Amino acid sequence: MFAMDQEWKDWLDTNLSRQCNTEEIYRIMRNNGFNANTIQQMMGDMYPTGIETQPIQTNTTFDHQTLSTLMDVRGLALGAKRFETDILQLYTIDNFLSPSECERIIALTKQNLSPSTVSHYNGDPAFRTSMTCHLRHNEDPFVDYIDEKIARTLGICLPYSEPIQAQHYGVGKELKAHHDHFTPNTPAYHEFAEEQGQRTWTFMVYLNNTLKGGGTHFLYLDHTFYPKQGQAVIWNNLYPDGLPNRQTLHHGMPVEEGEKTIITKWFRDKGQGDVFCEQMIN
Repeated sequence: MFAMDQEWKDWLDTNLSRQCNTEEIYRIMRNNGFNANTIQQMMGDMYPTGIETQPIQTNTTFDHQTLSTLMDVRGLALGAKRFETDILQLYTIDNFLSPSECERIIALTKQNLSPSTVSHYNGDPAFRTSMTCHLRHNEDPFVDYIDEKIARTLGICLPYSEPIQAQHYGVGKELKAHHDHFTPNTPAYHEFAEEQGQRTWTFMVYLNNTLKGGGTHFLYLDHTFYPKQGQAVIWNNLYPDGLPNRQTLHHGMPVEEGEKTIITKWFRDKGQGDVFCEQMIN
């Protein structure tokens, strides 16, 4: 059991012993990424029967259900491989970018790298030690091409996304275990998600092969993807009902030898115009 799981178990035991409202306990746990089955197992006889049929407030104008089917519907045609698990939606696409495309992006990013930041500081200065560069749309035709390729591969229009972010990791650099989504009803959510919405899909591409280390480790899967030039790793940070999936917890592990450069594009559930676009087919 992870430390954070034990903390939640202790929290649950405390609040159940205090006879707190079980429906409110359920809502808090759903907003923090637990699915209904897990909550039922943890609460046992105290589980509020039928609560899962009552909707929890999310961005009700957004079709999260369709969002959750995008890669399942068109994944095979895109050359995507789904990771065998039922706890989250996770895919890879080999050779999504060519070696020359990867090298060109690396060259672009090296001009503008700066120390990476985090959306919510947790007091650990070593939590994220990479260097970052934002590749914004309409600043370079090649960046626009990559931006469009990512968006059309997933099938979500660009207004429902953030600019591409490049991250460079030298030896010893890492991004410790974290979620990409924002936890509802927290300061970070109010600051970063109220206007542009919750993060939905993450689309990450490795731009180089790393000699040793630097993998992306999904803790609940106990599986690590090691840097492979051109490979895309794609996952849905939410459940089909639009609530966060805490089992997407992942760790950008320290580089042990060589270096690692990746690009990441996050999609959101608020934007302008049509949400879904025609997907790019190989």
